[in-house]
Amino acid sequence: MSARVWLCPTGPELRAIERDAIERLGIPSRTLMEAAGRACADAIARHFPAARRPLVVCGGGNNGGDGFVIARVLAGQGRGVAPVVLELAPDSGREARAAAPSADAKANRDLLAPAGVEVCSAADARELAARIAACDLVVDALFGIGLARPVEGEAAELLRALAASAKPCVAVDLPSGLSSETGRALGIAIDPDLVVTFGLPKLGLALWPGRARVLVADIGLPRESIERTPVHAHVLSRAAAAALLPARPLDGHKGTFGHVLVAGGAPGKTGAALLAARGALRSGAGLVSIAAPRALLPIYASALAEAMCVPLDDTATGALDLAHAAALERELETRDALVLGPGLGQEPGSAALARRLLERARVPAVVDADALNAVGGELESLRSDFPRVLTPHPGEAARLLGVPIAELQADRAAAARALAAQSGAIAILKGARSVVARPDGALCVNPTGGPGLAAGGSGDVLAGLIGALLGQGLSAWDAARAGAYLHGLAGELGPKLGGLASELAARIPAAWQALEAALQEPHEPGPLVPFP
Repeated sequence: MSARVWLCPTGPELRAIERDAIERLGIPSRTLMEAAGRACADAIARHFPAARRPLVVCGGGNNGGDGFVIARVLAGQGRGVAPVVLELAPDSGREARAAAPSADAKANRDLLAPAGVEVCSAADARELAARIAACDLVVDALFGIGLARPVEGEAAELLRALAASAKPCVAVDLPSGLSSETGRALGIAIDPDLVVTFGLPKLGLALWPGRARVLVADIGLPRESIERTPVHAHVLSRAAAAALLPARPLDGHKGTFGHVLVAGGAPGKTGAALLAARGALRSGAGLVSIAAPRALLPIYASALAEAMCVPLDDTATGALDLAHAAALERELETRDALVLGPGLGQEPGSAALARRLLERARVPAVVDADALNAVGGELESLRSDFPRVLTPHPGEAARLLGVPIAELQADRAAAARALAAQSGAIAILKGARSVVARPDGALCVNPTGGPGLAAGGSGDVLAGLIGALLGQGLSAWDAARAGAYLHGLAGELGPKLGGLASELAARIPAAWQALEAALQEPHEPGPLVPFP
């Protein structure tokens, strides 16, 4: 079995794939539209078999053309289905005017009357309300991947009416009003029960806040066209995540699997360093050491017997300080990875130490929590010849980039890319659907996680987990992607409420085993494949 990576194009990237298939390889565009419409009609018949009065809402572009095919196919299935097409007039707003009907869409609209499909206009408010009230399923074929501006005018009123109806809804390719690049609503967007997307899942469907079930329909886009077109974002399947995990040879020993040094844990924040160490140990690190002033050693020794400690001189603040830099640099000469920041504190000396280690540490490093705060807005200072993985939550990321949190959250993909590009590091923007970015613009959206991770200390566990993967020889890119996936899966295996970060760390081995089991599962591609 080949591990599956879901390529997730934006609208422009998908259109480039389609152009290659149509213009270079000579595949008729109408053939692709027919395949798309039939796939969606099949999904409707399978998932909404009781629907007898579907209302297919069509816009003026190719998405509307897909809707015309869907209505015709549903009418011909012999199930007593009598679909009605509700058409947004081409002159009903600038969005519709920008999506003038294509020749393919016009040709498929002309086939509706012979198929017995009624067509009515969305312009009449009274008729619109009656049609929505009479239907038992809405098929949203209004706007597709081409929408790039807020929905206004009659189109916005139509979307609001559909949303207010609370009728079951199937979206065609992409929910109308949703950005294919950010996953956010362009003013207003449909919130469907099911999305049938064509060829490849769009990036906007992978990003939060998408909640609908998504099926990916094979419409015959050639692999050659997909491979010729740069697509910068992807989502790992469980098998693909498993394929990234480091090998665990039968003759391995504690020296085989890396030695991780955790530097953090100021007085009152020792739990953060402990959780990072626990996350590293549960993720296969052969050895883990915690660097700490001597006054804190009893806490670590009593709480985590499996971790070693690096005793350092006490300081006036009780925390790690710039005075410890030389000793830590010597320790790192025999370590395989550094986890820097969990519970480090924000004393000036601690921040200075973090900056010094980031500049001089000649090992892969995870930069978390207060180590990120020490960097401030100087992301360029993180550039290094040695791998670095940044793990900010949205608040930390907003401070690093100097933007409001709301602005950052409105386009998480762009924010993660900016973090990576400015720092030269791999960046994980944590949150629902964490986004992992590489300096060259490559992006991985993590599909695992949920409320089981909403507990203090879960980020410290992630830092230790990634540190362990770095220590076992993974590249920063692979360690970040596999680590985010494994961490989220461990969260899914636990309770949604009341779970502890230490319990999350304890579930990492079970999550690892679940990933390895996925490599043995048969992969059976089909015409409609669920998207994570």
